Amino acid sequence: MKKMLLWMPAAILMLSGACSGGGNPSQVKFSVEGTVADSVKTVYVINQANDSITDSIAVNNGAFAIEGTAAKDALLGIKAEKGSWTVLFLNDGTPVKVNLDTHMLEGSEQNNRLTNYDIESSKLIEEMQSFVDTLLTLPEEEVNARIPQYEAKVKAIGNYYKKIFDTEKDNYIPVAFLKYYIGINGLENSGALLDSTNYYMSHPIAKALNDKLGAQIAAEEAARAEANKILGQKFTDFEQADPQGKSHKLSEYVGKGQWVLVDFWASWCGPCRAEMPNVVDAYNKYHEKGFDVVGISYDNNKDAWVKAIDELKMTWTHLSDLKGWENVSSDLYGIKAIPANLLIDPEGNIVARDLRGEDLQQKLAEIFG
Repeated sequence: MKKMLLWMPAAILMLSGACSGGGNPSQVKFSVEGTVADSVKTVYVINQANDSITDSIAVNNGAFAIEGTAAKDALLGIKAEKGSWTVLFLNDGTPVKVNLDTHMLEGSEQNNRLTNYDIESSKLIEEMQSFVDTLLTLPEEEVNARIPQYEAKVKAIGNYYKKIFDTEKDNYIPVAFLKYYIGINGLENSGALLDSTNYYMSHPIAKALNDKLGAQIAAEEAARAEANKILGQKFTDFEQADPQGKSHKLSEYVGKGQWVLVDFWASWCGPCRAEMPNVVDAYNKYHEKGFDVVGISYDNNKDAWVKAIDELKMTWTHLSDLKGWENVSSDLYGIKAIPANLLIDPEGNIVARDLRGEDLQQKLAEIFG
């Protein structure tokens, strides 16, 4: 497995290295023979539970052999010094042969399948990494235009991982890919995989990951509860400029007898741009019935902000202080991620937040019929 973290969502970074333990308590002997480039002098055995080196062996004319013991079914890896690829195997007691140059492994049937899955998924990851590397060289407007391609590549990786989980139901192979699947698909779409009835969830790595995720979910719920304290309260006023440079207070638009969606976004935010057609549709559908939108941009580049307004056909009021994440509204309303929004009633009371997709449409349908 070759780690490619540049493009990975934050969830993967948070989960990496979080696990401890590995395999069942009983110890099982492992035996590894392999080949590697003549220039390599040392090969390491890696415990994937905590990404720690458990053993090392000197290489002699491109060949090496190592024996040891580890917990039964522990997820181990073999890696060359300064190498970027770790060949994975489950410690099931069957000797393995590896070629660290081609990343191939011969061992038990399940370890052979694990190797094939690892190589195929890594090809998708490398393709994604190459795509992201290209994006980093492009102007901002071209990056935005390629967001759908990026999302399609992410989805392809997630679908491949899902295939592994659907196929390998009676062994520990999924343990090698669990945190990456969650990182790609998000916690909200991974609940079924973390069900304790799944065979692989008895593995200590999966258990430790589940504990970590549980703590993360609790922290997120606490943050949401804190953010939701503003529900039912009057809005807090602030002042920013429109694209023409004229300063306006939020109170010019809110609490004046209309329902108002205060929409926090930015031109550089891919998910914001993906959601915007839904907001445009809602605005066009309900504006004449008393619904308005005020866009608060977290941009710091005025040209990009104005261009996105035109491109996305956002015909409502727009304000920004062009301070990016230092926008004053971030602290006032607890905006820690975008897209985000607040729905404010005609009297200026905040009644909902973060309505997106169908949730926004349903709420407005309840209000306006």
